[in-house]
Order: sequence, then structure tokens, then C-alpha cells
Amino acid sequence: MDVSPVVTVGHSAAIDELLSPDGWVYASSPPVEEGDPGRFHALFGRDSLIFALQVLRVRPAVAAATLRALARLQGVDEDPETEEQPGRILHEYRLVAPAWLIEAGWPVRDGGIRYYGSSDSTSWFLVLLDATGDAALQAELGAAREAAAAWLCRALDEGGGLVRSGPRRFPGGLRQQGWRDAADGSDEHGGGIVTEDKVVPPAPLADADSQAAAIAALDALARLDPNQAKRWTALSGDLREQVRTWFTADVMAIDGEDRPVSGAGSQLGWLLWAGALDEHDTRRAVQRLTSTDVLTAYGVRTLANTHPAFLADGYHRGAVWPFDCWLAWGGLLRAGASTAAEQVRTGVRDALARLGRYPELYAVSGDTPVLVPFANRFQAWTLGAAVAFDAGWTGHPDADPPS
Repeated sequence: MDVSPVVTVGHSAAIDELLSPDGWVYASSPPVEEGDPGRFHALFGRDSLIFALQVLRVRPAVAAATLRALARLQGVDEDPETEEQPGRILHEYRLVAPAWLIEAGWPVRDGGIRYYGSSDSTSWFLVLLDATGDAALQAELGAAREAAAAWLCRALDEGGGLVRSGPRRFPGGLRQQGWRDAADGSDEHGGGIVTEDKVVPPAPLADADSQAAAIAALDALARLDPNQAKRWTALSGDLREQVRTWFTADVMAIDGEDRPVSGAGSQLGWLLWAGALDEHDTRRAVQRLTSTDVLTAYGVRTLANTHPAFLADGYHRGAVWPFDCWLAWGGLLRAGASTAAEQVRTGVRDALARLGRYPELYAVSGDTPVLVPFANRFQAWTLGAAVAFDAGWTGHPDADPPS
């Protein structure tokens, strides 16, 4: 396998361009060209944590800075409007609230936004803390780890054994809170998760991606907290059993009335990455993920093009996200599907070379990757995927291909 362990000079300069003065990464740059929304120039929980994991082998200081920043902002109180809860890692932090979020009714406090509506940021915090392998940092953030673990247990308990989100009962914010997050699942850009009839499923919604992140977090806790390893392993086993019961290869989520929401897509890569499935379901997931309606020449679609709600440039319903493909690559490698994994890696690299910069997402139309107008042109976790692909780093120290 052609894997370079060294980050390229271009990638290194791009990392520097996105770093905050404190060393954590902005989720996107400000606009870099005409038409670039550049709308996520802020600290995000999920995005910043996944980026820090992606570049961990070449820039470990980013992980430490990110974890410390998010621990300082970790939830302490119960605030239904901002969705703050004790131990919860935030979704988004902005010192100055932008006009477009104010107009959308987002909760503004002291002129800024500190919003906690994410169903998986807390899990990714635990995954990254474990992945650092830094005993001193892990000890320093021990209280934050314990609080995050308590929040995850609470989420599983309140969700009937699954991590769920919603319903949101205040203006603004997000109705769907996995990485396919959406304020309005019926928006014109194809955001969020919908049924085959293009109807937003009732909350509280349990998406497959958030379950995968939670399983990875529970496995991380078994290593971070060896005195309670049996407890965390048991909880991880329970969640794996829930996933195997509910999530077949063509189920993307479980709605608030415990009905499956159909849709094969990139979430299968997340489940494989987390080792969430048994041997039989792993084979089925690999088969479905690598089917021609999901796997393209330039990466993995978020939703199969055979689904009634598919949009080639749909934000979460058909477009290709490089960071998402990074997890699918790692998942396929973990499942032993190295040829398909390499197709994903090579395809995304080719698309980025053709499109330039590090776009948030792109459409695959015929045999061509196409920029999507509403996508940011310089997104952190796309850069992180490029770095990780170059370094041969899947986020699993024990499952990486040899360099």
C-alpha cells in the first residue's frame, strides 16, 4: 500500500492557517473566494475533535489544545434553551453571534453563542482523549472525562439504550443533532435525515452515526478508566446489541416511535470504524457500503442514489464528504476490505486534487466530482482527512496499515 507517513508541506501550511491562537482548529476558514460561505469559522465540538484525531500523528499539540478548550466550556448547568447539560461537550461556540444565527432565533447570551445541541461531541471528546495516549493530559482532564462519561450514561438511559436527540422545544438550534445535523430537515439543500417520503421523522431520533461514536467512546473509557473497565465494556456490549437489533445495513436511524428510517449510506462506514457489528453484519455492511449506489469513484455517498430522497448535491442526502470517507476508509480496513478501502482513499484524493482547496463536501455527477455552491471551500476536517490519508492514519492505533 502506498502510504506516506509524512504530512505534505502544503497540508502543514493549511493547518497553520486554520489554527486559533490557542491551538485548536476553526471548523472552517472565513470566505476564501467569491461565493464561499465560510460560515463555520468558530470552535465546534464534533468538527474540532475529529480534526484533532485526524492530525494526531503529525500535530499532537492540536489534540491537547482542543481537549482543554472544550473541557473549559463543558456543560455544568441544565439549560434547555442552549441544551447545556452537566458533562456535555458543546456543539458550537462563537464569541460574537453572526446575524444569520440571530435571525434564525438561536439562543444568544452576552452577545455570543454557546450551544450544546450535539448528540456525539461528548463521545468524540472521550475518543480523542484516549487516542492521545498522553497519561499526563488524561490525568489533567480526569474530571472532564468523568463528567463526559456521566453525560453519555445519562443519554443512553434516557434514550432507552440508544443515544437520541430532540425534540427541541425552543426557537433556533438544531432539531437533528448527529453529524447530519439540521435545524429543518426539509430544507432545500437536503440537510438532515428524512424518510423515503421526504418527511422529517419524529424525535427523539437515534442516528446510526451517533451510536457508532458512543460505542467508540465506551471502548475508550474502558482504557481510560481501568478500575471501571468491566462496567464500560458491559455498556459497550449492550449498545452493540442494540445496534445489531435495530440497525440493518439499510437503516440510517430509529425515530421517536421506534420505527426504522431507511437509507444505506456512509453511516455504515462509521459502524465499521467503531467495530459495532458482529461478523455477519460486518460482511453485510461492507457489501452494502461498497455497492455502486453508495460507493462512487470519488468516495462514499451520504445516501444511496437509489433512495427516494437522494439528491446528488444534498448536504446529507447524497453528497460526498471527505471526512466521512476517512471514517469509511478506516472502517473498511478494520473489516479487512482493503481493496475497497483503497478505492475510497484514492477517490477522495483524486477529487480534492481536481477541485482544489479542501471543500466541505462535493457532488458526484456521472464520473465527475462537482463543487456544491453552499459548501465551504476550506473545511477543517476535509484538510484533516487529506492529512490522515497521507499519513495512513485511521484513528485506530491497533488497526492501521503498515506505513
